[in-house]
Amino acid sequence: MMATKKPGRQAIGSGIRGGHKGKLAVISVRSVIFATVAAAVFMIGAAHFAFVRQNQNAATEEGLSFVATTNAAFRSPTEDDQSSPRSHDANINTSFRIQKNNLDSIHNADRKLENPDPATGRTERTVVGGAKHKIVEGGHIHQTSHEGEKYHIVFSTDCSAYQHWQSYVLFYSALKVGQEGFVTRIASGCSDKDGKAELEWHNKHIRGPMSDKFGLHLTPHFSSVKKDGEVVGDYEFFNKPFGLRHWMEHGEGMGINTNTGAMKNEDMIIVLLDPDQILLRPFTDDFSNDDEVLIHNSRKENRKFKVEHGAPFAQLYGLGARWQKFNLDVIAGKDSPAKEVSSQYANRHYPAGPPYLATARDMYQIAMKWTETVPKVHAEYPHLLAEMYAYCIAAADKKLPHQIVDSLMVSNTGMSRGEGWKFVDKVPAEEVCEYASNLDHKKHALPNVLHHCQRYMLGKHFFGKRRLPKDFFTCESPMLIEVPGDIALKYDYRIPPPPHKPPGEKKPVSKKVAKRETFMLCAITAALNEASEFFKRHACEGVKGTDYSKSMDLWQVPR
Repeated sequence: MMATKKPGRQAIGSGIRGGHKGKLAVISVRSVIFATVAAAVFMIGAAHFAFVRQNQNAATEEGLSFVATTNAAFRSPTEDDQSSPRSHDANINTSFRIQKNNLDSIHNADRKLENPDPATGRTERTVVGGAKHKIVEGGHIHQTSHEGEKYHIVFSTDCSAYQHWQSYVLFYSALKVGQEGFVTRIASGCSDKDGKAELEWHNKHIRGPMSDKFGLHLTPHFSSVKKDGEVVGDYEFFNKPFGLRHWMEHGEGMGINTNTGAMKNEDMIIVLLDPDQILLRPFTDDFSNDDEVLIHNSRKENRKFKVEHGAPFAQLYGLGARWQKFNLDVIAGKDSPAKEVSSQYANRHYPAGPPYLATARDMYQIAMKWTETVPKVHAEYPHLLAEMYAYCIAAADKKLPHQIVDSLMVSNTGMSRGEGWKFVDKVPAEEVCEYASNLDHKKHALPNVLHHCQRYMLGKHFFGKRRLPKDFFTCESPMLIEVPGDIALKYDYRIPPPPHKPPGEKKPVSKKVAKRETFMLCAITAALNEASEFFKRHACEGVKGTDYSKSMDLWQVPR
């Protein structure tokens, strides 16, 4: 950067008058001052060079890419209990976060890992207990400020290629709809090698070309199921509560004030998603417009209209009040407020699932209790929805009833109610594919997210997330075949892909379901293809073999 000449600077001795003597005095004084300044600059430069070399050597020796802290961060009142959060790989919390590079050096994947002091905001590099993770550190990083930002979307993943592509399309969808604030992927359980690769890829392909507000936070492995100190299984959904809490305590722009125990930015709105969700329109904290918000009449009593302290929001899931049948004495504590909740109140306020929206203050209170309850719920109920029931219990324990909303997502095309399908059902069949492919919330109301956790098919047009090749976002991968705009009118049946038996079986569907299947197929295909085109434009210029064809047919891709 070029130095700017300071205006109004006067020459030393310019006030001396009187011919040659005055000129000699000016020259003499100038010479002395110049020599003094030159010597000082030389000494400062030498000291700075020595300091930089010392820190570079230290960085090389310590591999300053991870920041390890002791297990005190996750100790709970029941830390001696083998089913407490301590038993789930929280013995050492390793915070790995990325910051924004200069765009000129983005491909160098420069990064700096720091451990911010929650009280002062100052940073220091720390390795505790001998835990070292060797990832090469690059040059100086320019961190994006979190001040003044209202929203922060986060989603939890592991470090697999399967959730790698899901993360990319989620980030791209946030870019496309113009989501305000930050978006962060919380990836748990990455090896050192995988963590380095994820950081480099994220910097190069997401944070650089998309937004410097799109972050990656790496955490330890949390998914082990332990009994009597021994690993007896794996429950990947432990990553969500433990990863969320880890990010809130150690993530870029996050942290706890050690003097008060409060979040540093407790007014920020946290939106917790699943990785297989695609944004269709931006999230806000305002739910007052009934033209774009669907809430069942049974949940309109004392209805909340805005996300604020004490008023979290969430999507309705079919959880009911089953969590009340668990052993709450063991899970939540004998004196837990969750035990005082009536069945009617539980059904109204706690059948909550992602998207979850809450202030950082409320979300952190839930996260702390969630990490305490989820191992105990899983011990009693070792099934898929254990972490969701544990969330319900944690929210009830903290006396944080949720405003439950129907329209935050669409997912299951066979739902009679409970999702945002009323928006889709209003659109004429001949327009539904266009509506899904070219999102325009001003023309037709939209749910906030599409949750592609099912299989979608009409005729032989098919999408299933487990069939999408994990290398979809590469230069060599073709894009998906486009869905014809008239399939909602053309088909009243679906043909499941191989190896379904009997082959070619036609399964009839209603006109309503055909329209909904069309919406999902067209929206997912458009989102993936647009994200793929974006990737190729930014990563594949001049790369031989780059495939822009739309020729991938998932109906024919082997399972």
